[in-house]
Amino acid sequence: MLLYDLIEKCSYRDEYQKEHEQCEDCSYGDCCPRDCQSCLQYVHFPQNAPAPRKYDCIHMADCYYCKYAYKYASEMVYELSCFAEIRDKKKLKIMSVGCGPCTELAAVDYLRNEGVLNYDQLDYRGIDPLGEVWQPIWNDIIDYFGDGIRFYPNDILQLVDIIVPKKWVPDVLIFQYVFSDMYKHSDEKQIVQFIGKLASFLNSYNQEPIYILCNDINLSKSMGGGREFFDLLESKIQTPKIVRRMHFNNVNKERHYEYGGQYDSSELVFNMISDEIRNAYNPFESCASAQMLIKKERKK
Repeated sequence: MLLYDLIEKCSYRDEYQKEHEQCEDCSYGDCCPRDCQSCLQYVHFPQNAPAPRKYDCIHMADCYYCKYAYKYASEMVYELSCFAEIRDKKKLKIMSVGCGPCTELAAVDYLRNEGVLNYDQLDYRGIDPLGEVWQPIWNDIIDYFGDGIRFYPNDILQLVDIIVPKKWVPDVLIFQYVFSDMYKHSDEKQIVQFIGKLASFLNSYNQEPIYILCNDINLSKSMGGGREFFDLLESKIQTPKIVRRMHFNNVNKERHYEYGGQYDSSELVFNMISDEIRNAYNPFESCASAQMLIKKERKK
């Protein structure tokens, strides 16, 4: 399966971290903590960083995948499984916004192997401005799937400009841990404008249903998340539409926000974590996100 294949490759490339050789050319300069996991924490919790930190170092990518992919891909398996209508599409078109290392593709690959998705052809478009950072993983993904996988190293805000000619419109549009990251590192007005532009396109397109999947940390903006952007997007998408909000029981906290319905389980789908990976990266071992699922239907 794709996830375990990438874990093996990412951990292999990251092995020399033990000697911290990769930190000799770290983009963080004198602030480099000589530990990629610490750098990732600076990205996710900028208030704790000694200087502004972004996903701008290629050495972070492999570490990121080994730590977060089990959780993020598992959450996407739960979400993708909710849409029965896409299961028998012979040509499945997916676009991921802010795709990063494309953990949603691990979920798609798993569901294809399990017979839940039955596509003969997968067309995937990933858009992320940090192409240089993710390129080694993107290359691995292209090697795994072959034709049909394309990446656009564009600013996320250019998404609508890519699909608006309507020559290639996805069946499934995915926002995987995007809004919380955008809120940390972008101007909120730009995010609101982006959502408005995207909703305008979705409201004007009336050829086929489009499925929108949002998966992100179950926190509000005030707590360092961006869950409100789910609701803003949904509010701007006109009827006819079907909307479902879901969340997981966060077993790592005493309390969590009850965002819509709760999944019966928060267990990882990808749970084959070796002791070596567990000791090196301490990956999350349960699902904990909030999710928004929207089916934008055709007007009758």
